Parts: sequence; C-alpha cells; structure tokens
Amino acid sequence: MANIVAAMSSVHSPLMMSAPQMADEATWGRINTGFDTLRETFTSAGADTIIVISDEHFNALDPRRYPSFGVVTAETSVGPVENWLGVPCNSISVRFEPELAEAVLDEGVRQGFDLTRIGEVGLDHGFLTCLNFLTPQWDMSYLWLIQNCVLPPLPSLKRCYDFGRMVGQAIRSWDSSRRVALLGTGGLSHAVGTPDMGKVDPQFDQKFLDLLCQQDPAMLDITDAEIDAVGNGTHEIRNWIAVAGAVEGAKGEVVMYEEGTMVVGFGMMQFQL
Repeated sequence: MANIVAAMSSVHSPLMMSAPQMADEATWGRINTGFDTLRETFTSAGADTIIVISDEHFNALDPRRYPSFGVVTAETSVGPVENWLGVPCNSISVRFEPELAEAVLDEGVRQGFDLTRIGEVGLDHGFLTCLNFLTPQWDMSYLWLIQNCVLPPLPSLKRCYDFGRMVGQAIRSWDSSRRVALLGTGGLSHAVGTPDMGKVDPQFDQKFLDLLCQQDPAMLDITDAEIDAVGNGTHEIRNWIAVAGAVEGAKGEVVMYEEGTMVVGFGMMQFQL
C-alpha cells in the first residue's frame, strides 16, 4: 500500500514568479530557506509523488461550472495558463498519477463525497508556483486536487478537513508502493481585487497557524465572516486544513512567516510524521 511520507503547506503568491523584485535579497533568502526545508523533508522521506491541494482561479475552469471538490484524472497536463506568470504559457509539462486519482474518486464515493472528475486541465499558479521552487525539474509524479476557495457558497472548514481525511485514507488504501507527499497551497491573510489588497493580518495568521500545528479542532470553528474580514483570498486556508485532515493527529511546525511579503501573510509549515 502507498504511504504518506510528508505533509506541508505554503502560500502560492504568483508574484514569486511574476514579480520577484517585490522582495529584497534578505527576504528571498528566508523564502528560499523555507522552500529548502520543505524540499529536504520530502526528499529525505523518499517521496516520489506529490499531491497538490489547491483552488483554481478561473484560469482553466469556468466559474459557471466550478466544483466544490475536483480530482484531475489526466495523465499529463501543461501550464501555466496565465500569460503573466513569468514563464511562457504551456512551457511546463507535468506527469500526473491517474491511478491515484481513481483511488481518490472511489474512496470519495464510498465516504459520501460527490467529487467532480476533471480531465485534462491547464495548470495555473495555484498548482505551479510552489512546485516551481520545490521540484524545478518536474521530475516527480503529481496529482491535483481542487477545492473551491473562491466562489460562494464555499465548503465549510470541517468539510475540507473531512475531505483531506478521506484523501489520506484513499492514499493508504491505494495498492501501490508510492511514497506520497501532500502540499496544500494558498492563503494566508490577503485580499485580491479589492481596496484592501496588500493588507494582511499577522494576528489572524499566527492564531490560525498555532491551531493548525496543534491540530486543535477550534481551527474548524473559524467563521467565513472572520475570514472575509482579513481578505477574500484568506479562504485558501481550506487547502492547509485539508492537508491537516489527511494526516489527522500529526502535529506541525511553522517553517517561516513573513508579514506582508508578496502582498500576503507569507507562511510555510509542515507536519511531523
């Protein structure tokens, strides 16, 4: 059976690729050290497959047909679909794990999740940005699980945690020798396309990170109103919560946090497996 050997989360600010000059050399040093830490964790654990849990930002998926939870079942996909991300469109080709996708779909049905099967889909920054630093050779196999963090009504934080728990069970029951790392991307506090863009709330971020690292059930009691108050993009903490669900009970540690870097509360964390 497959094993989960690493679980981590990071912001996926596209400015890391499209406008790296927005951070100074010292800040980039801390960012790169953070990515180095995450890479060392899954490399030393022998991971050969990475599951990314992220939202999609209406670049490849139509907002008129947007799932609460989607599973990309393609064998390969290319990106980026955004022409402003700093690398040529469709210049990155990624090898996916369709067998693992089917295992997640099967387990989802068994547990009452009506998952949307998504075939070939272009890759946007939610999937690409962190991996551009973590696996720049794109030499692993991948799976993209899409959560709705952008289009109300959103799944509850508890539903996202339960989704992650289901994904974890699907991985462990998959008849494969794969060693799987989980990566949740997005958040932390930030706003997109509103007058508050550029503002972050480090107090909210630190509280959330503390609850997440302790696997404190109180993290699931954070309301959508509380999240809205610190920026519409903050709803992407759902992706971090799903990773927590996949490794239920494991405690975590903050790898780095920078207030306001790249117009987000810039953080990374990992769980201790």
